[in-house]
Amino acid sequence: MTPGQSSPERRAQHGLRSVVLRAGDFFGGGSGSWLDLVIVKSLRSGKLVYPGPADVPHAWAYLPDLARAFVALAERADLPAASRFHFAGSTLTGAQLLAGLERAAVSLGIAPARGFRRGRVPWGLLRAGGLAVPMWRAIAEMAYLWRVPHALDGAALRGAVGALPATPIDAALREALVALGFGDRGDAPACAGQRACLSSD
Repeated sequence: MTPGQSSPERRAQHGLRSVVLRAGDFFGGGSGSWLDLVIVKSLRSGKLVYPGPADVPHAWAYLPDLARAFVALAERADLPAASRFHFAGSTLTGAQLLAGLERAAVSLGIAPARGFRRGRVPWGLLRAGGLAVPMWRAIAEMAYLWRVPHALDGAALRGAVGALPATPIDAALREALVALGFGDRGDAPACAGQRACLSSD
């Protein structure tokens, strides 16, 4: 612990209540996430770029769903003075995420004649560039999160606020693309041609 900092528990001793809600990588609701800055940056040209191995599970949080969780916690006045929760969100392998994005893109009229191409993040270049660019160095330091399988357990959150609405992942990915300017909500249904959307549970 560095000087001037304190844990939520220590702050609670001085009467300051706090709630920590941890979540996976954000997407949806606009720009500024891995989704638009990297993964679908070249979507219009038919290319998707994934930062990690395609078979490793990774935690994601659809921002509109996460916002509902924040509101639900804020409305609880009886929580412990220092509380920590996890937002389960969606846990997907790279292959599952890219397949869902391809379905969403097709439903919005983005369908490359030769199919979608897939690329990888040049981590080696980022590490080398990080010697001169602090932001690149900070990004490269988080690369392990794409190699190590992980998920968040939302049981404590459910116990505190009950079951919250969870947007099916196909619908969430489609809405995220729409928010980034790919098509509009009046296009084909998110699961057109599919028997069922993947659940975010």
